[in-house]
This record gives sequence, structure tokens and C-alpha cells, in this order.
Amino acid sequence: MLALFVAVMAAVWLIDAANDQSAITVHGSVVLVRSGETTPVLQGDRLITALGAQQMFKLGQNLRSRYINEDGPTGLGVQKINNVEPYRIDNNQILVQTLDEPYLIASAQALMQALYPPYSIDRTRNGPDADGIYILANGSEVDFPLNGYQYAEINTLGAFDAQSAYLGGNQQCPSSASDQTKYDATSSFQQTKDLHQDFYQAIDLDMFHGLIPQRALNYGNAYELYDYLSYSFVHDRDVYEKLNNESSNPDVLDQLRYLADEEAWYHYGNTTETDANLRAMGGKTLAALVLGSFQHLIDNKGNTTNGSAHSLSLLFPEHEPLISLFSLLGLDHDGSSPMFHSIPPPGSALVFELFSVGTDEFPNDSKDLSVQFYYQNGSSFDGSLRPYPIFNHGPSVSVLSWVDYQDEMSKIMVSDLGDWCATCQSPALFCWGVDESSISVIVSNTKGQRHKISPTVAGVIGAVVTLFVAGLLFALAMLVGGIRLHRVKRNANSDLGGFKGSTKLASDADLSIAKNATPPAGATIMGFGGKDAGPGRKAPHERVGSWELRQKEFGSTGNIDDESRKSSFEAIEAALEGPGGGVQPHERV
Repeated sequence: MLALFVAVMAAVWLIDAANDQSAITVHGSVVLVRSGETTPVLQGDRLITALGAQQMFKLGQNLRSRYINEDGPTGLGVQKINNVEPYRIDNNQILVQTLDEPYLIASAQALMQALYPPYSIDRTRNGPDADGIYILANGSEVDFPLNGYQYAEINTLGAFDAQSAYLGGNQQCPSSASDQTKYDATSSFQQTKDLHQDFYQAIDLDMFHGLIPQRALNYGNAYELYDYLSYSFVHDRDVYEKLNNESSNPDVLDQLRYLADEEAWYHYGNTTETDANLRAMGGKTLAALVLGSFQHLIDNKGNTTNGSAHSLSLLFPEHEPLISLFSLLGLDHDGSSPMFHSIPPPGSALVFELFSVGTDEFPNDSKDLSVQFYYQNGSSFDGSLRPYPIFNHGPSVSVLSWVDYQDEMSKIMVSDLGDWCATCQSPALFCWGVDESSISVIVSNTKGQRHKISPTVAGVIGAVVTLFVAGLLFALAMLVGGIRLHRVKRNANSDLGGFKGSTKLASDADLSIAKNATPPAGATIMGFGGKDAGPGRKAPHERVGSWELRQKEFGSTGNIDDESRKSSFEAIEAALEGPGGGVQPHERV
């Protein structure tokens, strides 16, 4: 009883100290950013809009005022991160990571333009802020383009990068996709679909400009339908006027948003179900990223000079993992915060801050550190960043000690890449070099220090070890089995002819291919399929729900009735093809 009383009093003291912003020192922050507004899924490849870029820019301004330098809008309050460079960007202090999606990369660029705006030359600064790099030996000055534009380092994680499993844990994860689709087979889904069928069928099909058939207007496509009409309501005058006509379309957009939120929650959240172990995989890997970022900072005692720890981490996942994380964090356990059961609006941010009380120096003992969670719902800033309790705690416990926070996060996360590959049954190329050994984003845990290699290096090592073992086995076969290699001499006048034919030089290796024969070893990249392939094809991204609308997303450029099926190697094909149109052969003679 005494221990419980002491714990409660300690929590109350931490909350009071956190409310007194002058008493705390923030040592690090991890911000999970929902991108700004984009073009809708039904139009094909998603691109950030001008409005979306402005949403990201405003978020960047407010983050700058809170954490770096109070020289702009203070819509998120002011709480400086200790020892962060205020003028010129230091990419050792700031980590920016996105998945390999154009709109996510553009969102990161727009935010960073405001977080570290153009830097003007000032000869009066000395020491680390000196502007010597702008002044040439002859005394003249030269500035970066665009009046001192600063180039932020943005880490883009493609399908071949093992780190992409942490930022997009629901992608390249067939087990998670399968678990998500279980909702579509439930009586709850069918009842909701039937209940709102008349509502969907009454929507004016002309507002979709021929992109979908009438039968696709149903609850199974709730997200895509809301995504398209919410975009059109802002950018299409005809749709705006139709949806504003209350007599024929009363509250249509609000109802569409509510149903889209419900569909997304049951696909990616709702971890309270006993069998919902995999649908929130994206949130589980995000949790590992957040905890790992703080753990690196703690292990380095706040030192960011070696590039392994960062004072500010800005991560740009898709919206699905954010919904999963809402559920895993227990943010609406009592039903008082329904926004945590919904899709985060464009420009939203989930913020985790690591801080100490009463000292500016990084504590020697991690027990002196605490963590608080904040949520910025959308791109409207009201002058503060509101904290919320996590892990099913009540409003009186919005601050957790580092020890408690680490313990709770460890329960919900998947930090080991080998575990992720095995659980997901992932076809990802980087999983081929991973076994049951510990490969993790976490440097250490409560059980002691564990220094680990990166997943990318682990994959390379696995491949090298495989080749080495194969070489040993072949050498053993030569030694024991008598296998020998020898050169076969061929007649120079072979009827098959050779590579280059009569122009072959003596130094050229001969290569002959008989008529209708199979070419020798090489690589053949299989496309997505003739007439169905086109500019609308998306990069690998697994979604669930209606398989009717998903056909367009996964490669069909015709209408929604086109047939298409994903190969297990879709991610590899898409990555090999890349934005430039595919791998191009390079010949040498």
C-alpha cells in the first residue's frame, strides 16, 4: 500500500513538473507525421498538393518555434530541445525518414524548408556559427541558391532497405494483410455494409468522373470513396456545390468520413480482439522505432556528434501504421477520445518527448528521465500541444518515467527484424539473409546491453556466409568426389557461329546460341501484365478491404472492373523498375 502511494505521488509530481514548462529540459523528440493533403488513391500515383505542402510548411514552422528557435508562429507552444543548432542545419542532430513514396518525400521536404529556413550570411558570428564556408579566399562571399536554401538529409527507405520494415511494418507482410481482411468476413462488416447500402447507392456517381462503377459504391470501399470526395470537395467546384446542397446531399461528407474511419479502425486497429495479433504490425514496428530513437540518445548520453543518436527524429509513415499505434497505445480505452479511432487528418503529428526535470544536462541515470505523448490533430494550431495519457492510464497519469515507458513499449513492439520476417512470412529480399539471430533497432534493453549490427549489414553478411559455405562444399566435392573443371576446346569453325561472328577477336570469349535455344544465365524482369500496365501503377503497398478498388491501386489503369493479381515478387519488380522505367542493360565490349 505504501509503495502504491509513493508511486502515485511520484506520478503527480512528474505531471506538475511537466506542466511547469520552465522546470523541464527536453533532450529529444520523435515526431510521427501524417503527410499533407495528396491527390486521391483513385487517380493513381499520389502526389502532394500545394495545399498539402503548405500544411507541412506550417507544421515545420511550429516545430521550429517549439524546439529550435522562437522566430515564427508558436501554435505548438515553446519547449526548446537542449543544444540543438538554431541557424544552420546539423544533419547529425536531425533524423528525417520517409518511405519511398513521392508524396511522403515531398512532405518531408516542405516541412524541412520551414524547420530550417534559408540562412543568411552574417560575418559577426564566431565559433561554431561562423560563416567561413560562405567567404572565399579572396574575401568575396558566395551563398547557396534560393537565398541560402538549406539542404536537409532525407533518408528514403525503398523496398530493398531493411529499415523500411520499421517505418512500414504492414507492407511486404502477407500475414498482416491476411489478418486485416478477416474483418471483411465478419457478420459485423456485412451488417454495416447492408445498413448503409442505400446511403452509398444514393451518392451521385458523376462526382467520381467515371473512375468507378455503380456497384463499387458500398462500405467495402469506404476509405477510397471518402478520400476522393473529400479531395474533390476542396478542388472541384461542381462537387463542392453538390455536397453543399443540403436538400439532396445532407451531411454526406461527414457520413463518408465516419464510415471510412470505422473501416480503417477494424482493418488496422481494434487490437482488443483476442485474435488480432497481426493487423497492427505497422504500429508495432513504429513503436520499436520510437523507443529505439530514445534508447540511442540515452546510450550516447545525449551526444549526437557521431550520428548514431538524434535530438529530433521526424518520421513520415503511411496513415495505416498510425491507426495501429493509436490502438496499441491504448489512447481511447475509456471512449473519451474518439479521434483516436479515426484516420489522422493531413498534417497531423504524434509527438513523443524525452525530458528531465531540474537540470539542463543530460542525466547520468536514465531513471531521471521521463516521457510524455502529445497529439496534434490536423493542421489547425491553437497555441499549445496537448498531452494525452497512454497505455490505458487515466488523465492524471500523462507522464511516464523512462523505466515504465520502456517496459510498456517493449510489450507492444516488434524490434527484431528476424521476428518480423518470420511472423510476416515476408518475401522481402532483405529477409533472405536474416535468421533467428538478434537484429534490432534497439541498442539495449532492460535485460542488459546488446550491441547489434544493422539489418542491412546482416543481410550482406548472410549472403556472404551462404556463398562461403557453398564454396566449401564445392571444394569438398572436388577433394572427395573427384570432380574436376577443365576447358573444352571448340572448333573455331563451329556451324553455330559465335558472339560477334566473323568480327570476334582473339580476346573475346565465345558465346553461341542455337536457334530457339534458351539464353545463358541472365535476368528477366517480368512486368505487371501487358495492357493492364501503365502510368497509374503504384509502388508496392498492401491494403485491405474491397478487392474491387484495390485493382486500380495495384496496377490496372482501366476502370475498376479490370482484373489484376499481385505476385509475391511485386515489391522486387517495382523496386527494380523504379521511377525511371526499369533496369536498363549496360553492355561492355
